[in-house]
Amino acid sequence: MAYNVVKGAVEGSVDQHGDQEIGGVKIFKNTISASVFYDTDAESPCATLKDVAFKKVVGSSSGAVITLGKAGEAHANFNLTFDGTTLKTKELEAKLIKGSATGIVDVPPDQFSGQIAAHHIKLGNGLTNVRGNVQLRPYEGIALDRNGVSVAIATQGGLSIQNNKIALDLSRTENVTTNGQGLSDNDLLVVTDTSHNQIAHSSLAHFYEGYIKNKISHAAGKPNEIQLKDKQGFTSSPNFSYDKGSNTLKVAGTTHTDTLKVAGDLHCEGAVIQNIKTITSRIYEVQSADYTLLCDTQECPVTVVLPPACNHTGRVIAIKKTNSDKHKINSYPVLLKVNEGVIDLRDEITLKTNYSMRSVQSDGENWWVIGAKGN
Repeated sequence: MAYNVVKGAVEGSVDQHGDQEIGGVKIFKNTISASVFYDTDAESPCATLKDVAFKKVVGSSSGAVITLGKAGEAHANFNLTFDGTTLKTKELEAKLIKGSATGIVDVPPDQFSGQIAAHHIKLGNGLTNVRGNVQLRPYEGIALDRNGVSVAIATQGGLSIQNNKIALDLSRTENVTTNGQGLSDNDLLVVTDTSHNQIAHSSLAHFYEGYIKNKISHAAGKPNEIQLKDKQGFTSSPNFSYDKGSNTLKVAGTTHTDTLKVAGDLHCEGAVIQNIKTITSRIYEVQSADYTLLCDTQECPVTVVLPPACNHTGRVIAIKKTNSDKHKINSYPVLLKVNEGVIDLRDEITLKTNYSMRSVQSDGENWWVIGAKGN
């Protein structure tokens, strides 16, 4: 039933305080105020127009939450619904939301206010929850301390940190001679395998057999033969050997040397050959290889200048006066002299007779005549 009512007193009307029953069909000729009626269900006077929250509802979405619009209109919005359990809307703006926030997804990490406990975060491999904090899970080779996460490097593991990077550092390894130990065939070497571009290892036995043994030169010939450098390595000769049992050096050939010093006895089982030279010039200075000098004085006198005695200690020189013309008895003389020191306490010695000779030897200071023939 609906009534058209107006606010105000209506003469002769029945108000809510009266106890009067009206039956049959009643026709109100004048406007009656709704306030004179009493709502027995609500146990209050009937509402007047000014007491109504809204006059019109716009929209008819099922489960829509009614919102107040302008000029007393109400809106049943299709994108703001509540089914008794879930409130649904496209966007929500609030200063504070309380509760577990279960089901909230795609929240940007920079939009959180304050810290998020670890048990609210889905943790991946290597992470763990420690009293609400996200922490790396300890594992082999990983070190955790108050400074952060680092690589656990053994004291003598051969690694170190250089320029904030892990580097190979062989100085940080044990010495192989520790506790009296030495190298063995099974010990390993670290190498860079350039053919495969990787780090590899090799035993000392394989390193020697597979590389060093093929690179070094090996001894050649028979026992006691002295090794000689060849183009490809070593060679030897049975004519050059040393017998360490008898301490004997054997040379089946010719030995050329600038100086030969014999500490003990010199035993010669063959001929002794000394250098011999013929001199015909007026002045001749003795050379380092000279031993016997034949001075031919047929054309002119010959002066032989001995070397400094101080540089030729022990040296023996033989000088003989000759004459290539055997029919000529008289010939020019031979004069022996030295610029440093003397010869038999004299400054010089003269050989006048054909085929006369003198042998002289140095004592390191002067020359001495040790053999003579003729005047």
